[in-house]
Amino acid sequence: MPVELEKIDRYSFPSGLLDFTVRLDGELLYAACMDGIYELPLPSLAPEQTAGNDSDKDKDKTDKKERPKAKAKARRIGRHGSYVSSVALIESTHSLLSASYDGTFQIRDISATEAVPAVSDSKENVDEDEGKELAPRVSERIHSFWSWDMALSPDQRFVASVSGQYLAGAEDYSPQASPEPNVKILDSTTGKVLHVMEMLPSVQCVAFDSSSRYLAAGNLMGDLAVWDVETGKALAQWRTKSFTSWGIIKSHCYIGGVFAVSFSPDGESLYAAGMGDMKDPMAGNGKQLWQRFDWRKTPVELKQETVGSQSGEGLMETLAWHPNGTQFVMGGRLRGGKWNLGIFDASSGQLIGEAKTGMRITTARYSPDGTVLYLGGMQGQPGPKENRFPDFGYFERYRVKQ
Repeated sequence: MPVELEKIDRYSFPSGLLDFTVRLDGELLYAACMDGIYELPLPSLAPEQTAGNDSDKDKDKTDKKERPKAKAKARRIGRHGSYVSSVALIESTHSLLSASYDGTFQIRDISATEAVPAVSDSKENVDEDEGKELAPRVSERIHSFWSWDMALSPDQRFVASVSGQYLAGAEDYSPQASPEPNVKILDSTTGKVLHVMEMLPSVQCVAFDSSSRYLAAGNLMGDLAVWDVETGKALAQWRTKSFTSWGIIKSHCYIGGVFAVSFSPDGESLYAAGMGDMKDPMAGNGKQLWQRFDWRKTPVELKQETVGSQSGEGLMETLAWHPNGTQFVMGGRLRGGKWNLGIFDASSGQLIGEAKTGMRITTARYSPDGTVLYLGGMQGQPGPKENRFPDFGYFERYRVKQ
């Protein structure tokens, strides 16, 4: 069944948005941005604005007129020493978790904070709120290099973070081994490191399965691995050559790799996303690519991938599953083609919906009931105008119609 997306609203941030989490009621957003952690109140959506069906055209026209405008103002509530790459929320303990390119993991208590009220659109800087920023109650240096990605387990007991710097280790430019383990599992309440695992750097993405029993990660070279969360034992390791490029024109090095991983809802398959092989990696014109693997088989078996005729060009950076498990989305940057967000049927792998957002999508998530799709990312990086850098980070909400 075809799926359509209808934009509800859009919100801007002073810098690029790399990750976000939305409170379960859908009325508060926490964003990981290049210049810090932001809090943004979101107008509640009337039931008709989140309805999944669209049989009444007159009613849909009314919805469009009554759709709330993007009037809320983001407030910075915290910072790391560099770009904030990831953020997660544990509502039961009012804990906001974050990781950064400075290699640190932080936990903030947000129980005492209140979201700023909605205000009219403004180009004013948010520096007026700097004095209200929250100091972390936990701040631990967990990597000597960047934390590329962080994930919170569904049972909220564990956090995983991945790191690693690509340095040539041989004449063929294969990566030099990391001087330290670059996949780590932490206790989500204390930040204590529980298990450490090794992969070739750089390890660019990480994800838990729905049962919180398994952890997966992917790296620059197309290596994928699955571990047991409780023991840290490796359960499967393999390489796909589909995502990694060796430059023979401008860049004589490896570029690309796996930028997003996600388990299927039943945990039997592992999905990887990125960009297909290119002769000139700097062109960014590789295939918009996902692959599905049966990771429990020995050897691991490739089961499905993007249908070539349905794919354009560009690096894909995020995967997200619809709560009912029948479909998933993949999004990222558009180099050429019709879409930079694709919706796929989980059974057939066919493209059943698409959107051309005009921005680089770094994160996609569904609302708990699957009626709203949230997207975050950035659009360019503009120079200063009138002594101020224009906003270039964005968060959007879409109604899912099927």
